Amino acid sequence: MNTLNNEVLANQIATAMDSVVDGVRGIYGSQVRLASLLNQKYEFDWFEVKHTDTSDEGKQVRKDKETLFEKLKAVKHKNPSKIWADVRNYARLERYPDTQVEGEVQDGEQGESGANHNRSPMLRTVEELTALWKFLKRQENLDPKLNGALLHIGKALEECGVKLNMIQ
Repeated sequence: MNTLNNEVLANQIATAMDSVVDGVRGIYGSQVRLASLLNQKYEFDWFEVKHTDTSDEGKQVRKDKETLFEKLKAVKHKNPSKIWADVRNYARLERYPDTQVEGEVQDGEQGESGANHNRSPMLRTVEELTALWKFLKRQENLDPKLNGALLHIGKALEECGVKLNMIQ
């Protein structure tokens, strides 16, 4: 290839890269805007609703999710779930600025498995207390001391902004 063709190709590549960046910027802004609007629509933490949730709130969120999926599939998007996950993470970050969205790296911590988990202290606390709260709620004939612990765990979760009635 001669120098002129190399320069033309280099300019075309640079233009294509700029186009990709503009597209990403537009996608990001659109996702953040949708997340913000859904936060305005729902007073509860809609981004924590599981796909198996059959409550009225779960049905409302599922309807919005299905509408978005239909629109994304209409333009042949390959992974609508990724877009939905991003929107949910942006909503969580908007409502709870001290939390960390999935994939965002802060100071990593190493768990028992030795794997790095990049979670903020808030996210780790909520995740681990939620797991413990669910475990204790499933138990029958809890020792009174554990009942007391369950109450305190619930209060700690509420202090972190978790609505206990939304935990499944």
